[in-house]
Amino acid sequence: MVLMFMFVMTQWGSAQGILSVTDISQPTDVYSNDNNDGALVIRCNASIPLSFESSMDKTVIPFNTFMEGSDSIYQINFPTGKRYRGRILTVFSPGYQTLEIPLNIEPKHVVTLMIEDPNSLVDAGCYKEHRNKGLNEIKNMNYAEARLQFETATQCLDVDKAENDANLALVDTLISLRSKADMYERLKDYKKAASHYTHLIALNPADVYAEHKLFECQKRYNDDCTMTFQQADFFFERHEYDKAKELYQRVVDDNCANMNDAYKKIIEISELSRKKNEHTRVVTYEYQKDVPIGISTGSYNMHKAGGFFSLSLNTKIFEMARKENKVGDKPEANLSFGWTIKIVNPLWIFFGPGLTAKMYYGNYKDDYVPNADGLPVNIKDKNKVVPESEAFKSSTSDKDDNLKLNAAVAISPVVGLCVKYSYFAIRLSYQYRFVMKKELEKFMGTQRLAIGVGVAF
Repeated sequence: MVLMFMFVMTQWGSAQGILSVTDISQPTDVYSNDNNDGALVIRCNASIPLSFESSMDKTVIPFNTFMEGSDSIYQINFPTGKRYRGRILTVFSPGYQTLEIPLNIEPKHVVTLMIEDPNSLVDAGCYKEHRNKGLNEIKNMNYAEARLQFETATQCLDVDKAENDANLALVDTLISLRSKADMYERLKDYKKAASHYTHLIALNPADVYAEHKLFECQKRYNDDCTMTFQQADFFFERHEYDKAKELYQRVVDDNCANMNDAYKKIIEISELSRKKNEHTRVVTYEYQKDVPIGISTGSYNMHKAGGFFSLSLNTKIFEMARKENKVGDKPEANLSFGWTIKIVNPLWIFFGPGLTAKMYYGNYKDDYVPNADGLPVNIKDKNKVVPESEAFKSSTSDKDDNLKLNAAVAISPVVGLCVKYSYFAIRLSYQYRFVMKKELEKFMGTQRLAIGVGVAF
């Protein structure tokens, strides 16, 4: 009985099939996750169902299982780290001997294994023989040969028509994707080429040719995006906006990494073009009493508020800078800025704050100030004009003390109207002055009118 039992066990053991394993991992495969886990992907013909155990994990259950052609794909998550070094994966399948595989999975990396029956082509029958040869040719990227095997399989009496038709459709898709991807690469349309190579890899992850081409196309695509953006910047800096906009639009259409920056530039060019067509920029020469030198610049937009800036002064400012001064001189400077709003084309209103500084010379005593003509007056005697000798403090060191520089300062808000038509513009503004030192109101003046003429562009 013992001899009989040993004979039966020997026959049973010899009937068990043998599975082989091949590592087909790609160095570029990455497993994205919040932890430092790694992933194991196992490919095996669907006719060989698999189950798994691990020497270091309580359970080994795939988090995803799906079909790809005639293969079952098992995706398994594994924790990684020093404590998991030396992990042994045990693979079970009915009718096959147990397979033990040493595993070394790095954090966020993917290990891909191909498990197959090396004897599957022996006495497998006509259909399975050609089917398996075809699948192997797909893994070897020989798609034309794979299709020939599947066509031959259609003539077998034991053909599985549904499965064989699916394999023929798969290999036809692979051939078409390879052909189109190579064509787009030759045409230097690297975006479309990369898209087709990506699709090809999704259907056949073993296609290392497609992976290599995908890497090349992505690099050239990124280089093209960078070069196109730089060319657009070059034309933008030279104010050749039509050429720049065309290139920026190409960056956007190609979904380049810097497409957001290109889109902002397109908006900026559109805004510049709008301003040019509407002649929003206005520059005018400004004149007002005692201050004949003035300039104003601003944006007078059709559909939104703009801004302006004005500066005016007289020639006495330059004499003051050269120290060619005398009593009675009145250097003056005005600064204002604010907002512009369209009332109705071609009329705009503008308004804003301002600051006025008007200087005068003299070492004045208390209760003495200059009047509107710059002559010294006594504010306690009804602003009676008096001689300089009475108004100025006596000098003990240098007669130039009588040329002491003083300043009257006023807050001077401004409001006015601008008429803008085509390339021409006229501005009329009213300025009110809140003098900081009330005694200097007559010297400073409490209000001014200014007129400006200029161009719009």
